[in-house]
Amino acid sequence: MLALEKRGEYIIREAAEDVIKTLQAEGIKEPWLLPDFQEQILELQKQREARIQPEAKRVFIDRGVIDGLAYTDKEDICRKIKEAEKQAGYEKKVFLIEHLGHTEKTEVRREDHEEAIKLGEKLGQIYKELGYEIIRIPAGTVKERLEKMLEELD
Repeated sequence: MLALEKRGEYIIREAAEDVIKTLQAEGIKEPWLLPDFQEQILELQKQREARIQPEAKRVFIDRGVIDGLAYTDKEDICRKIKEAEKQAGYEKKVFLIEHLGHTEKTEVRREDHEEAIKLGEKLGQIYKELGYEIIRIPAGTVKERLEKMLEELD
C-alpha cells in the first residue's frame, strides 16, 4: 500500500491491524478472542471508507469490509458485513496478490504459513461467491506487483 500511496493513489489502510494494536496497548494480549472483535474491525473500516473524498478518482482498500467474512462464521457479524458491503457500493473488482512464499508471525499477524495460504484461498472463494472479478497479481517485488496492478486498471 505504501508504494501506491507514494504514487499519489488514494488508499485506505487495513483496519484490523490498528484495532489489534490499540487493544493490545490497552493490555488485551489476544484481542481476536473478544466476542466483538470482528465488529470493532468492521466499524473502523466503515468509518475509514466513509471519509473517502468524493473527488478521489479511485481508491485502493487494503482489506475491505468483505475480508471479515474469512475470519468469522458468526451469523450476526456476517450479516452486518454483507450489509456494509452493499452500502459501500464497491466496484466489483478485487486484487488478490499471490502468496509471497513466506509468512511472518507477529504480535498482530497470528497466522502461520499454512493458515495464511488457506486464508488467501478462502478470501478468493468469498469474493467469487459475491460476484467480484478477481484479478490475481503474481508474487514478485513490490515494484512488479504495483506495475501489474496499474496495468490491469489501464
